[in-house]
Amino acid sequence: MSDEISQKAIVTSVDDRGVARLTISRPEKMNALDTEANLGIKAAMEEWSERDDVRVIVIDGAGGSFSAGADVVSINSQSAGNGASGLDAGQARGIISAGSELARAVRSVQVPVIASVDGPAAGIGASLALAADLIYTTQRSYFLLAFINIGLMPDGGASMLFASAVGRVRANELALLGEKLRAPEALAAGLINGVYDDRPALDEAVEKVTAKLAGKSRSALRLTKSALDAHAMSGFDAAIERELEGQTELLQSPEFQAAIAAFAGAKK
Repeated sequence: MSDEISQKAIVTSVDDRGVARLTISRPEKMNALDTEANLGIKAAMEEWSERDDVRVIVIDGAGGSFSAGADVVSINSQSAGNGASGLDAGQARGIISAGSELARAVRSVQVPVIASVDGPAAGIGASLALAADLIYTTQRSYFLLAFINIGLMPDGGASMLFASAVGRVRANELALLGEKLRAPEALAAGLINGVYDDRPALDEAVEKVTAKLAGKSRSALRLTKSALDAHAMSGFDAAIERELEGQTELLQSPEFQAAIAAFAGAKK
């Protein structure tokens, strides 16, 4: 038996083992996250965190991408609506808050969250994947902190999540240069838990992990995750606040306005 809900942006289900699954389903946009997707993911995480029958959550993406990041075309529409002035402070803060709350919702879940990554995880999509507790990918997957390439800084907790996983120097390289970190390199750097040849192999591996977790005590999972987070994730909320302030400023900058206008024009 499965409790399944389908929306335009996401598809969710919970099976009778307590395995909850959320699939980002905007394949025509490489699963770029718009307002609907952000709100849907956040709502699902909050609901599942409180359900006694949920023991593990899997997040993945449809159509060969995990997530290309924020829907820049949608952001450009908001900016263009204000004319030459671009985004105002309220709009900028609202945009970055949506991504921040998304990552915070994933980290606040009381049970383990698995990111099943096939294809690119870029921008806030990379932050979402790294917010999970366990991360598995296909060989063709990669992580990209693309923010710097459009005049922004990492958000969604990425400034802390990447640095804590791969160390300061490697995180500097990823965030400041804005270059891809491919799955085999991500595994070697300690960013992810496993790499598999293709999507079927990835699905099989994730199923084995979820089956193990589904058979464990929910209370033990919750308390173990909380104890580990108290040490490894102690700087997460502070990172979110720093990113919120910095990104709000950068979203209003002329450099960003020009970058998203060029990006949106190239997509037409």
